[in-house]
Amino acid sequence: MCDAAPIRCTDSHRSHTGHAPYVKELNMSDTPAPVRPRGVSRRNFVRGLTAAGAGGVVVGGASAWVMKPQGAAMSAAGGSGETVKIGSVAPITGPFSGDGLEMVRGAQMAVEEINAAGGVAGRPVELVTADISDQAPENFIQAAQRLVSQERVAAAFAGYTSTTSAEYKIYGDAGVPLLHTNTLQANTDFVVDNGITNIFQCCPTEIWYAEGFLQLIQDWIRTKAWTPRSNTVAIISSNDSYSISIAKVFQDGIKKIGWDVTLYDEVTAPNADWGPQLARIRANPPGLIFITDYLAGDLAGFATQFASAPTPSLLYQQYGPSVPEYLDLAKGAANGVLWSTTIGTLPDAMGLDFRDRYQKKYNAVPGLSQSGAQYDTVRLWARAAAQASDPYDFGAVSDFLKATIFRGVVGTYRFDEKELTAVPYPDKVDDPSLAMPHLTYQIQDGKQVLLSPSPYNKGTFALPAWIR
Repeated sequence: MCDAAPIRCTDSHRSHTGHAPYVKELNMSDTPAPVRPRGVSRRNFVRGLTAAGAGGVVVGGASAWVMKPQGAAMSAAGGSGETVKIGSVAPITGPFSGDGLEMVRGAQMAVEEINAAGGVAGRPVELVTADISDQAPENFIQAAQRLVSQERVAAAFAGYTSTTSAEYKIYGDAGVPLLHTNTLQANTDFVVDNGITNIFQCCPTEIWYAEGFLQLIQDWIRTKAWTPRSNTVAIISSNDSYSISIAKVFQDGIKKIGWDVTLYDEVTAPNADWGPQLARIRANPPGLIFITDYLAGDLAGFATQFASAPTPSLLYQQYGPSVPEYLDLAKGAANGVLWSTTIGTLPDAMGLDFRDRYQKKYNAVPGLSQSGAQYDTVRLWARAAAQASDPYDFGAVSDFLKATIFRGVVGTYRFDEKELTAVPYPDKVDDPSLAMPHLTYQIQDGKQVLLSPSPYNKGTFALPAWIR
């Protein structure tokens, strides 16, 4: 999945060399101990702050994200001044590489636009990638050590982090801001419990998947958009803490509204054979099938195998259908499937503009989550670094991030002051200008149709053909 990426991907099976400017690949060997980079001069203060205190970053199209220092300031900074490195932690190889490709492409788009507008404090930005492949904890640790100690990055960005927060101490001790979208309550709890002040979860945690979908199905039942065959649910999770957390919260929540759980099962991802689970579902068809495995290939496989002999059950699959390969693999079997993400590119003017530019740049349709998320978080950091006037003044950068309200292509970023985690809309805050929208889609006629929330929704729920 890396052949078109602006990175160099290497493993024992492949080597791709479409290397774009300001992108560097790391290998994970020889990782010295963390050393915090020295600060640079604060004289390169970015002029032209917006009236809203945007720190030289404007929310909108592709230009002027970081305003150029003017006159002597530009000369002092040296338009070709010392490069500021930032790190992209992504699964470039392995089973998650489809999502990893989205992550690096989105981050690289942001870097190129920042540099075209004058850089950060007049300094160009370079994106360095670190491959975490199969997401083994040691891969995250090695990536963090390399980025912090050898590359001396000013910030790191990640779509995934380890479920145990194994790498967090490295970033915390060094002070290097880490902006991630791993959507895991355990990561948030680790930050709070350990008093970490520089790690930001740029999306709501996974618990909101369950609570948000529970609200939706109750709305559909109340309005008679859907009448379940029975108040029963089959829940299938992959056996990782993230997926299990969503499954357990949903299981507890749906029991509270009077439903029965007829099947609860856990599988090891990646999983290709859904025969055992489908046999039990077909023997006792539930009103709802709720799957929290998030691998696109796994979920496409389930949809395809389910479609060969479907039960009159609503089918929900968590997150994975946001990755482009899902529709490529599932094809017509995807029609009717429901899915959601707590961090997804919006189908509004900003989101559509981003998707159009992404497609023109990479000759590929972007996914609906990580490309936009990583694009946003790099720009979010750039604004804070510009406000701090020194991208290596980690304390100041983190303080500006904590105070930010930033509208990106996936919605509004505002961090809970204690958890440093994005607040969800409408699940927790009923104001889209102050919170990140929790998006729920249905695939209809091969297209992704956003059902919720308002004002971003573009369509309405439709009963799948296998239920009508």
